[in-house]
Amino acid sequence: MQRVSTSLIRLATLALATLLIATPAATQQVDSTGEKELTAAGQKVDKASASADSKNVTAKIVDQWKGTQFKFDATDTTSRQLEAKDVQNLRQQKLGYGEISILLALAAKQEGPSPKSVNEILAMRQTDKMGWGNVAKALGYKSLGSVNKSVKATEAGVERVSQIDKTEKAGKPEKVEKIEKVEKIEKPERVRVEKPERVEKPGR
Repeated sequence: MQRVSTSLIRLATLALATLLIATPAATQQVDSTGEKELTAAGQKVDKASASADSKNVTAKIVDQWKGTQFKFDATDTTSRQLEAKDVQNLRQQKLGYGEISILLALAAKQEGPSPKSVNEILAMRQTDKMGWGNVAKALGYKSLGSVNKSVKATEAGVERVSQIDKTEKAGKPEKVEKIEKVEKIEKPERVRVEKPERVEKPGR
């Protein structure tokens, strides 16, 4: 009886250990998949924005987050809406529109009493060299589903802007090249007419 009990305890312990090992692996796999999808969506935003006017892309991103309050710095006491200058500032820090879209989505979708500011999240990415999956973990995300959804919405919006810009460019006539100056026609050489010799009068 004692041997059976010991065997059962060992079996239960082994099963528990297996579960504990397997659970983090499964969680990591979900994060890895979500991060790949997120990165791919960001790259699509960059691709679409490449053929669009930067001002129109910026305006589209600002319009998408209209009504959402952001905290941009850790020292900010209040939150505010996203403005064009904020997107331009992030562009000056060498962020592509894809990365900006991911950054804003992560900042906007946070839950909890102490959400991180946009600049704090950016520091985790640039200074600490963290991948988007690890950044999301640090922010308390259990899934990247909501973030992915937002970035894909940005992708669709920027794609529409790109198509409109392409149509407008196609409708404008190309600049007429300046007509090259016509070479000056060379003046014809003056024909020199020789005077006939004077005929001497007879009797001289």
